[in-house]
Amino acid sequence: MTQFLIKFAYVAVILGLVFLGFKYVMPLLMPFLLAYLFSLLLRKPTDYLSKHLKIGRRLVAAVLVTLFYLLLAVLTLLMGSELFTFARDAVSQFNTVIIPSVEALTEWASRWTRRLDPNVISVLEGMENSLLLSLRSKVAEISTRVVTGIMSGVPSGFLNVLFMVIATYFISMDFGLLRWAVARRIKSEIYEKIIAGATYLSTTLGRLARSYLLIMCITFVEQAIGLTILGVDYSILIAMAIAVFDIFPVVGSGTIMLPWAVSSLVTGDVKRGVGLLVMYVIITIVRQIIEPRIVGDHVGLHPLLTLMCMFVGLRVFGGVGMLGLPILVAVLNGLENDGVITLFPKRELPLPQDAQKRKKRHFLKKTQKKL
Repeated sequence: MTQFLIKFAYVAVILGLVFLGFKYVMPLLMPFLLAYLFSLLLRKPTDYLSKHLKIGRRLVAAVLVTLFYLLLAVLTLLMGSELFTFARDAVSQFNTVIIPSVEALTEWASRWTRRLDPNVISVLEGMENSLLLSLRSKVAEISTRVVTGIMSGVPSGFLNVLFMVIATYFISMDFGLLRWAVARRIKSEIYEKIIAGATYLSTTLGRLARSYLLIMCITFVEQAIGLTILGVDYSILIAMAIAVFDIFPVVGSGTIMLPWAVSSLVTGDVKRGVGLLVMYVIITIVRQIIEPRIVGDHVGLHPLLTLMCMFVGLRVFGGVGMLGLPILVAVLNGLENDGVITLFPKRELPLPQDAQKRKKRHFLKKTQKKL
């Protein structure tokens, strides 16, 4: 019991420090962490161009960082303009689609309440008017809050971006020197574990990105076929937008499809409303089936373990936890499989006859040889 309490206290302290680090320290260091990730992304192209063009590495790094941020700025401006156009159209659609849909819904409800007492009818009409007024005021309040939040966050956001860009230049130009300066101050066995963990993390993130890109493509194909069958204009563009929304755990495709289906049913377009509801059910079922398997296969986890991590992460940490917890478990599992760390002692047991052993993914063979 004494040993158990000591180990439990040790694990609790570690988890507490990790939680405090993620909650309070990481936001402070986020510009520099992003700068390190961007520098890590540009490291191999920088080394390749410097070696083959016979140009100093610092100069090549500065040029690539400049081109990278210029491309990022162009993409941000394009996305910002598209979001502004979408928001402007959404405001106009609010008065031309949503309000008429609510009025049609209340009119449909009033047909069933005409036989009621006149006092009840007057109360329902008052509720209808208050609902419309509340809806308009809520939209205005949310719009004001969003604009105010954006305007108040511009100065701090600009400062964070400025520090991130400057730090990216410094880290990219002296990547090897900075890593050497850190490595010589850490014990060799600890440094090897850090490098192994970073290797697994980058590999897992890459595989996770490919898996969700595959899921997004499957959702896009489903949406495009369904919307084309329903005769929706701009079906390809709408399917692309819904597929992007579907990737986000908190948002999902239901944010667009469910209100769209209800609006179609209320306005009398029963065929489109029912079709959208059927599409949403099919897409949701298909994603719940394929997501654990695709993500698990790409990050090296069993689909059941991936499903459990996604569910627990979503319940405890929200959308970030749904993506982050499988990544963390995959990294720890990979490090334990390659003998870098030992989380749980194992004993040798014969494999059951009805079990098929899954192939292990050894991401660290080349890295371990270098170390």
